[in-house]
Amino acid sequence: MDLVVPRLPRRNVEVYNSEKAVIAGFWQYGTLQWDEFYRYLTTFIVTQTAWAIFQYDPTQNQHGAQCHSGPEIVQPGEYILLSDTGQRTRVGLEYLRSRPRHPTHSNTPARESYYRIRGRARDGKCLITGLQTQTYSRLQVAHIFPRTHDVEWIDKGYPSKITDTADVGVLGGSSKIDSLQNLITLRSDLRDAWDNYEFGVDPDNNYRIISFTNGNADINGLHLQLDHIHNPTQQPLRELFIDHLMQGLFKHMKGSAEPVWTYEDFDDAFDGGSINLSKLDIWGAGEGKELFELALADRLHLTRMSQSVQCVL
Repeated sequence: MDLVVPRLPRRNVEVYNSEKAVIAGFWQYGTLQWDEFYRYLTTFIVTQTAWAIFQYDPTQNQHGAQCHSGPEIVQPGEYILLSDTGQRTRVGLEYLRSRPRHPTHSNTPARESYYRIRGRARDGKCLITGLQTQTYSRLQVAHIFPRTHDVEWIDKGYPSKITDTADVGVLGGSSKIDSLQNLITLRSDLRDAWDNYEFGVDPDNNYRIISFTNGNADINGLHLQLDHIHNPTQQPLRELFIDHLMQGLFKHMKGSAEPVWTYEDFDDAFDGGSINLSKLDIWGAGEGKELFELALADRLHLTRMSQSVQCVL
């Protein structure tokens, strides 16, 4: 029998409600402060009274001291959300799910790679770690907002915020979703984690990297390297980083966290860039069906982009 190495624990901080249900949590690397945690919690916590977080012993069902919003570091452990006077209170969660993404497949047609060429030319390195490679073999250009959700991109009004002056065909059509302002260059092994919202960029904290899951100690707490981008029409939009960060909060911090495919599931499903439909166990569930639709949408993106360019021309 093959040796199976146990996975890393998922969280070391969890917050309960009065009914002992987990309503929030994350993996603490020793950098997230209480004022930041409170700010993140307000994006999905719903109560009818003012609330606060208290230390908590679930074995005794007793709460301890209140944890005030401030610069103190959140310590690993268990906590409970109560009214600000320490009384039980009803707690709800915003009915919001993260926007699904799937890993970029490797057989993208060459004519679709304008954004990759421009992203590499602008950055030349991983914007998180600073890694540079002569061949770019260890770097990938990633969209901040996923191109398969171009309808939502348009509904949110992002095309009007893009000031990139490149030709419309290079920008991905009239939607401009392939603009440099929607791109960052990452170390290749960080690309799938970015697509899975395992970490985000907080522009309200000097573009600091916030990781929600275990295993990202090498990047958590770093700051996105943007000082080399002097042209404002090529700078990534702040709003897009906020949007991406929110997806991470919904997927990995809210509640007991959303069920996610493992890396092995993605590898089996999108082996070599093709869609392997023989894996009925992973495609049959709700998330699998959703990702299958996204995979098809991604492969139809070039057609939609070409039609958009023709309409503009």
